[in-house]
Amino acid sequence: MKPSGRFKRRYVSFSLSVAGMPPSTDAARKIIHEHFLSFYGELGISELAFKLVEYDQKSGRGIIRCARGGNDKAIFCMACMHEWEGKTCRLEPITTSGSVRKALKG
Repeated sequence: MKPSGRFKRRYVSFSLSVAGMPPSTDAARKIIHEHFLSFYGELGISELAFKLVEYDQKSGRGIIRCARGGNDKAIFCMACMHEWEGKTCRLEPITTSGSVRKALKG
């Protein structure tokens, strides 16, 4: 595939906490995927080209990838998260970047 045919990617760094503590990597993957799925549905996730790229369990910070036109939708969805399985949950967007390296610095 030609580079012009691929979608442009944006990386959004975030901070995740459940009841004030960062969850495990598997739990974080499940929390984020279920939240995006309930918010946008399967069609919306496929249009966003949403993917969890990296997550650090110790700090509770990570990076998601989305399509360039969908980064505002991804940030909005992240900011709307407030509860998961009856516990207070916060998924806070930090920075948006065109590369993973710059998103890690944020």
